[in-house]
Order: sequence, then structure tokens, then C-alpha cells
Amino acid sequence: MSGGCHPISFEAEVIRFDGPGGWHGIFLPTDAASEARFFGRANALGAIAVRAQFGATEVRTSLFPDKRRDSFLLPLKATVRRTENVKEGDRITVTLLVDL
Repeated sequence: MSGGCHPISFEAEVIRFDGPGGWHGIFLPTDAASEARFFGRANALGAIAVRAQFGATEVRTSLFPDKRRDSFLLPLKATVRRTENVKEGDRITVTLLVDL
């Protein structure tokens, strides 16, 4: 890991969004969102590439800024939810690392 960034671990509730596909995600708690801002360069949309670990599963994904909540959204793909048996309303522990 470069830049001296350390892993960020937190617990958050899985939420389901209305709309096409009914996708799922979590919002980073305030302290985790503050740390994630220093994780690396955001792309043109403000997304930050990360590796996220949920249980035994690690995936490459992105954090997406949510200005209304002054946080980041971490989407949870269906394959990850099935593998880790995660559903809407569950509280899960997540560890984020910079994806170089």
C-alpha cells in the first residue's frame, strides 16, 4: 500500500435502492468516510478505487461520493451478497484498502 494509507474497518447496514435492478450497498459511517477521502485519486465522477473485504470475500470496486450524506456509497454486487449470505437490513463488517 502506498502513501501510508491503512485499512479502514467499519460496520454498516446493507440497504436496497429502488429502481432498475434493485441494487444494494452501504454508506460509510462518518469516521470511515473521513478516512476514505485520503485513499487516493478520485476519477472524474469522484469515485475512488478500493479493495473491499466482506467476510472471506475480497473484491475490487469503487466508493462513490454521496454529497447529501457527506459520505461514500459502497455498492454490493449480487455475487458477493450470495457468497456471504448478506441481505437488506443486515449489518456487516467491511475492510477497505486502496486499490493500486
